[in-house]
Amino acid sequence: MSGSAVREFLQEQQELGIFPGSRYLVARGKEVLEEGWLGNSVVTPEIIPTTRDTLYDLASLTKPLVTGALSTLLAGRGRLHLESALEEYLPETAGRWIGRATLLELLAHRSGLPAWLPLYLKVSDRDGYLREISSLTPEYRPGTRVTYSCLGYILMTLVLERVSGLPLDELARLEIFSPLGLQETFFRPPAALRCRVAATEMGNRREEEMAGDAGRDFLGWRQGVIWGECHDLNAYTLGGVSGNAGLFSSAQDLHAMALELLGCGRGLYDEKCLGLLREDLTPRLNENRSVGWQLARTPDCSAGPLLSPEAMGHTGFTGTSIWIDPEAGWILVLLTNRVHPHYRPFDMNAVRRQFHRRALGREWSKREA
Repeated sequence: MSGSAVREFLQEQQELGIFPGSRYLVARGKEVLEEGWLGNSVVTPEIIPTTRDTLYDLASLTKPLVTGALSTLLAGRGRLHLESALEEYLPETAGRWIGRATLLELLAHRSGLPAWLPLYLKVSDRDGYLREISSLTPEYRPGTRVTYSCLGYILMTLVLERVSGLPLDELARLEIFSPLGLQETFFRPPAALRCRVAATEMGNRREEEMAGDAGRDFLGWRQGVIWGECHDLNAYTLGGVSGNAGLFSSAQDLHAMALELLGCGRGLYDEKCLGLLREDLTPRLNENRSVGWQLARTPDCSAGPLLSPEAMGHTGFTGTSIWIDPEAGWILVLLTNRVHPHYRPFDMNAVRRQFHRRALGREWSKREA
């Protein structure tokens, strides 16, 4: 593996203005083969260089690392039945189409829900979010396609909290972070750690654009640089703790969480849990998904051609990604804050694929020889 190939590529992307800084880690199982940090984690209101210990808003990596993980752990203990209908856990949805969707359909993004809505324009608490999502009409017949949906994972937040009797952040701390000894993974970073957190967007300009005319009179748009707070405004409105977004972490802690998915960590998951996290639950549909994760066999996904079809990964809107290959043992972490100080309309998945190609290029050449 060429150490310089990865760094030079990320330096090029930084100079092109794709992101102000990055933190990366390439490992095979427990062995870290290469890691590095480049550029700046903050460029305004001050300049702070990226370091080994920079913390990132992981955005949608929250879905597999927290919500998917907790769902399988509780299912393994019989506290959740993933084939059961949502209305069994959230009776407020009874009699509505979404109430008949199974938890597994929500977790695999095949429930019929739309991808995203600015729910904060109408409501501001968990009860309101549940009411608004329950009132939606399906975008497609459940089970017939995959539409990656933040809304399904907001519903799973409520399911997990109802079943456990705990807020999602406390449940994640008890079931995942503490057992794995993670010191740098949490929702709502303490104010004392702000200087270590990579900043994100100036306000929620991109979401404001996406909301269009409906958001014109909304008074909740943030104006300053979002720094040390959850970038996703639905998750932020829910107190910064949601199953769709809100998690912050470091490259080191992501490596530790990835080891559990390879089965060579501290043994957080048993074989049944690992099966749910790795199994293709959407065969022959437009995307290949397990509980929480996208699988590398999905056409044109961010994995690229050098990972095995069984590899599992996820991306985050802020510029983060992780891919884990159970077949070869690869762990590929790329953390950037490509939305700082403003959203950049570049093909970030193309950047991720090239990062993977350079990280694994020499190893691939050996396999081809």
